[in-house]
Amino acid sequence: MREVSALVQKGARSFIRIQYRILAVFAAVVAIILALVNTFLGEAGLAIAISFVIGSFASMVAGYVGLLVATRANRRTAAAAATGGLEPAFRVAFRAGSVMGLTISGIALLGLGLLYLMWDYVFPLANPLQLWEILVGFSFGASTVSLFARAGGGIFTKTADMAADIVGKVEQRIAEDDPRNPAAVADAVGDNVGDVVGCGADIFDSNVASILAAAILGAAIDASIAPTVPYGLLPLLTATLGTLSSVISAFFVRTTRGRDASGALNRGTYLSTIIFSVLITLATFLLGIPIVIAAAAILGLLAGVVIGVVSNIFTSDTGFLSFRPVRSMLHAAETSSATLILSGYSYGLLSAIPSVLGIAIAMIGSFLLGALVPGLTPTTGGVYGVAIAAVGLLATHGLVVSSDAYGPIVDNARGLIEQAHAPKEAIDVCDRLDAVGNTAKAITKGFAIGASALTVIALFAAFAQLAKSYFGTIIVVDLLNPVIMAGGLIGALIPVMFTGLTILGVQRNAGKMIAEIRRQFKKNPRILAGKSLPDYDRCISIATSGAIRELMPATVISIIATVLTGVILGLQALTAYLGGAVVTGLILALFMDNAGGAWDNTKKVVESLAYDHKQPRYREIHESSILGDMVGDPFKDTAGPSINTLLAVLSLTATIFLPFIAAANLWVYTILFHP
Repeated sequence: MREVSALVQKGARSFIRIQYRILAVFAAVVAIILALVNTFLGEAGLAIAISFVIGSFASMVAGYVGLLVATRANRRTAAAAATGGLEPAFRVAFRAGSVMGLTISGIALLGLGLLYLMWDYVFPLANPLQLWEILVGFSFGASTVSLFARAGGGIFTKTADMAADIVGKVEQRIAEDDPRNPAAVADAVGDNVGDVVGCGADIFDSNVASILAAAILGAAIDASIAPTVPYGLLPLLTATLGTLSSVISAFFVRTTRGRDASGALNRGTYLSTIIFSVLITLATFLLGIPIVIAAAAILGLLAGVVIGVVSNIFTSDTGFLSFRPVRSMLHAAETSSATLILSGYSYGLLSAIPSVLGIAIAMIGSFLLGALVPGLTPTTGGVYGVAIAAVGLLATHGLVVSSDAYGPIVDNARGLIEQAHAPKEAIDVCDRLDAVGNTAKAITKGFAIGASALTVIALFAAFAQLAKSYFGTIIVVDLLNPVIMAGGLIGALIPVMFTGLTILGVQRNAGKMIAEIRRQFKKNPRILAGKSLPDYDRCISIATSGAIRELMPATVISIIATVLTGVILGLQALTAYLGGAVVTGLILALFMDNAGGAWDNTKKVVESLAYDHKQPRYREIHESSILGDMVGDPFKDTAGPSINTLLAVLSLTATIFLPFIAAANLWVYTILFHP
């Protein structure tokens, strides 16, 4: 176990070192551009650039902390499963995951709080709105790194996973994590760089963006009515109370003999929701803040819980009452591969319906609650209420990320147990924990997607608020205007383009690794005989170089398209562009996350001890479930979870380049119509 775990650690560090080196260069170039553009336009360019660099670094640290913990906890979880069973293995895995989850919460609060104090000291004459505007750079840095980490890690992990399944399971009839498979270590590395580093950076970015958007809107309110408690600092208070709720709840996440691990994770979610609701209500009452602010934050968190429950129903084996999508997909797998694919695709689409409705209800409800804030116009208060709901949705993200990080830890532990030739019962323990982990990851991605929807609405409002402060006019979007509608259509295409390019990237990279695995088997027959070790490093190298190469075009195109849309079509069209991206991105992400998780857990049921392995058609059924899992892998681990980060990047790009976009658009308009 130590030997294989050391290989995983080495491979993960190698990928992160290469990715972070490239990211450091990218961040330096973007920081220089930000400094030059904003300084030329009379803004605090250097301060924004420094905030961007710090945000990038903080996001890298958030991911790296998770990597350090997860790559050490995998062997300890495996040992606990082999010697003590489900209960001690779950305890080790969850506590390791909670290190990452709670650390991310702390870094976000520490980074925003200290930067605000620092710039307040450097610019003593600046008003709070100007200070938060500078901190947009911090959020932009976190989002950019998150997009690289999420999508790059996703391409890496699915390259290895698909190659290991196709050549190992299907062609050679060996287990997925068999040490004879050259892709086995790369697959384990991918779980960490995709689900741990990627998820950590993703949730960190969403949390920072939601706090920042609400703070900008709150600072604008403070400038107009001078309340007793600054509305600009309320988002930080809300996030702090959520982190405290996560810390308390983490101590109560435990399972007992004979009970399912998913129940323990669900109890933690429900408990953190209750604690946060009590704390935010008490805080607003004691500080004399309108209670509707607390109600909006609670409503946002409840929307996150709804999304989590829906993801659990559509991806877990238990379902809800007689509605069991995974069981239905299992019956479809027993018919044919085609019916399994159709079943998973359909359930994935259906899963988006209740989640989107929940987000819509939370959006409308929080707007109506915010409209009741005394001293504010209904629109101003309503939009602020939506922003606070976004902060509330992610308030307990420390516990949510803890559950997500638990997933790759138990997945790695399962591989270590198999490679250490542990008893079948120990493998089954890890399979049961892994199935819960798949559901936990789907729930976390649902949280992040829901948060991105509310956060982007808040970022819209922050974007409009900054535009108003710059130009003194309010942006009005008229969809009957063909230019503005064109902006909306272009925005709707961006998540579609990004999804297509990233999945094609997985397909191309997996093809190269498949060829390498077949080459190793052909060149050295002793590998399959178990008498010689395969070249694990070669597969890790293919996954690493391919992930970085395949990610760059989609990311660069998305950022450039945002700026060009605003420059050529104007700010109104750019606002419609962001709206179009949110609508298609939200549905695409929910569909892909839940469909992929359901396909994966269908395969887990087929491979479990509870399933009849002796039936005549077991091999065909197993191959069908593997095929469904391979189709779902890039859905749930590459494209799907990357979209919510993409949406934040698009919104923050529009916000941080707002002065440049407005000036360039005026120049283009003058050339076209007044030469």
